[in-house]
Amino acid sequence: MNKNSFGRLPSGVEVFEYHINYGDFSASVIDFGATLRTLSVFGVDVCGGFDEIGGYLCDNSHQGGTIGRVANRIAGASFTLDGVEYRLPRNNGESCLHGGEGFDRRTWEVVSHTESAIRLKYISRDGEEGFPAELTVFVEYRLTDLGLYITYSAVANGKTPVSLTNHTYFNLDGLGKPITSHGVAVFADFYTEVDERLIPTGNRPSVLGTPFDLNKISPIGGAIKALGGVDHNFILSGKCDFCPYGTPMRHAAAVENGKIRMDVYTDREGVQLYTGNFLGDGPNFKGGVRQVKHGALCLETQTEPNGVNNGRDILAAGEEYTHATLYAFSKM
Repeated sequence: MNKNSFGRLPSGVEVFEYHINYGDFSASVIDFGATLRTLSVFGVDVCGGFDEIGGYLCDNSHQGGTIGRVANRIAGASFTLDGVEYRLPRNNGESCLHGGEGFDRRTWEVVSHTESAIRLKYISRDGEEGFPAELTVFVEYRLTDLGLYITYSAVANGKTPVSLTNHTYFNLDGLGKPITSHGVAVFADFYTEVDERLIPTGNRPSVLGTPFDLNKISPIGGAIKALGGVDHNFILSGKCDFCPYGTPMRHAAAVENGKIRMDVYTDREGVQLYTGNFLGDGPNFKGGVRQVKHGALCLETQTEPNGVNNGRDILAAGEEYTHATLYAFSKM
């Protein structure tokens, strides 16, 4: 079956899981949160997720979800647009994280589903979580000969901030063990400095001579130990000169475990590397596997956090937002 029931929400709405496959790759997506639930690569499920809808409802780590209306943190949970201040939910200290009760907590409509791809739609109403204007969003997951290709598009009927991403947690060994021995590279000359609240300070230091210099593959455990865990935006240095599906993308990052290599490409200028610093207290993963700290990592392609308070990430009425990311896999 290419579709099956995945349980019901407390409201009674039924959640469905949709399956796609291509060659050595297979995946499943649930319509709650337009969430990537499984991603099998050469026989290994490399992404975090849960066996039941209840896991997604009680966990706050955004496993596999489509993140919006604005990914990452908005300082002070507010922004001003055309002289009007908009107040948002404070769900991360004094900040708004991942749009508050964001897109990964909403039920999406499946508008197309083929053997290798699924496209979903969500209409975010004017005023939802404090954001202005109605926004119509599409996300497509497509398996190809290279891996998983994710594309986003959105159009609003008024000015509004938009910055979407995907929040899949990856472990190339499968879940259950820390990713500290995974080799990781992020191809960036600079990173976004943040304060104790993880809000950008406005400084963009060079990575040279710091634990943030990940331009060559090395065990991520070194950076985790030096920094107490990574949760930072890297400003990508490469050019958008890779164009396998019509959208120019840059090489953002690479992850490997000696058997599988994952290369990340995107048309965004940044990527947030998050090393699962707060994993461990949530429900068990698929198959009853316990969560462990640093048990997976995220590579969230994005614009720089808190951009809405710095004159960025604003979509005009009728303007189309687009974003593309490829997670490419190969055997080592």
